Amino acid sequence: MADVANLFVKLRCAQHRSKYQMHAECSSGEGPLTHKCLLGDGAVSLRRVPLAQETTFVCRDGVDVVKLLRLVRATMFEDAQSIGADVLVDEQWSCRICGPRQDGRTFKVYIRYSASAARSGRRDPQKPVALEGAHGVPGLMTVLDRLD
Repeated sequence: MADVANLFVKLRCAQHRSKYQMHAECSSGEGPLTHKCLLGDGAVSLRRVPLAQETTFVCRDGVDVVKLLRLVRATMFEDAQSIGADVLVDEQWSCRICGPRQDGRTFKVYIRYSASAARSGRRDPQKPVALEGAHGVPGLMTVLDRLD
């Protein structure tokens, strides 16, 4: 009889946790995108180096996906500059938000960003593509940790 009671207690706890756990996903779309200012014949070199980065953030009180995407892209742009490139093209990103955790305020955010580094006579726009697809959690975000 005690085993049945323990089973009901575990089931109730699992239901309680699942009510407050959300998993939100957003992305830039199906395929890679390039900023309009970098499109056109001869705007970007044909030689491209593929780059990819997966980053996990731990955030509290909200999630501002746009800011996190800008941060990941800026890191990737620095990597591109270190190999002699000055623009990012064929960009694609995805974001998954898990939480809130037991404290009710902490979220884990998984961002995957890929792009190709290239050379161009034009300036890099310094912002991620398809930001209209970025959806976060309202609130004043505090980044507690970043795991690369």
